[in-house]
Amino acid sequence: MGEQARSEMRAVGALGPDLCHGVRPREAKTCAMASVSGQGFALSRAGRGMALVFVWLCGIGLAGAGDGGASETDFAALNDARDIYQTNCAMCHGYDGIPILPGAPNFANGERLDRPDTELIVSIRDGRETMPPWRAVLSEQEQIAVLAYTRLIAGDDLFLEHCESCHDSSVPAIANVIPKASEKLSNYGGPWQLCSSLDAEQTMPREDIITVIGYLRGIQKVELKGIPTEAGG
Repeated sequence: MGEQARSEMRAVGALGPDLCHGVRPREAKTCAMASVSGQGFALSRAGRGMALVFVWLCGIGLAGAGDGGASETDFAALNDARDIYQTNCAMCHGYDGIPILPGAPNFANGERLDRPDTELIVSIRDGRETMPPWRAVLSEQEQIAVLAYTRLIAGDDLFLEHCESCHDSSVPAIANVIPKASEKLSNYGGPWQLCSSLDAEQTMPREDIITVIGYLRGIQKVELKGIPTEAGG
């Protein structure tokens, strides 16, 4: 995400935490908008969900991925979960997971995301410290979905920054040799075999490659559809 977009988002946050804590009505299937001194400006991520849908509609999907590939339903669930986050959470937590409200956790760095789903869902539902409860605004399924997206937010940002410009009609496959277990993946040194059109191993930090791999695999998780799992988190 460019500096101009980040400046715009932080300008919205400068209006104060009341915008976050005054619960706003959700707007289905629309990009969140902010108005400053009567001048509305669209967030730089408008249409990003449509870009991923377009990827699938081109008939490519995650072809050949070791995890079986993402379906149209998976991408639709990702878009829905992103919409929920952007409309209800981003005003304080940041559209890229970097907080606007002082004291909010930095999701881009994984802060608090090491906690299990069951614990974090309670925080969303009942509120925590300065965050208000969302049980009257988001359904249980929406709470599960938005938490699943929050776990993918760093990869979502990296994919659009490094990959989407080339992969507007295809998505990198995940080679079967790349470990699936978190610990083994963290210790894996390559080769990544992630992108044939770009030497990603030379242009992206190793940690970012691992984050993107987790993102591509996470798109397929049922939690994005609002379905809880015992192993969530």
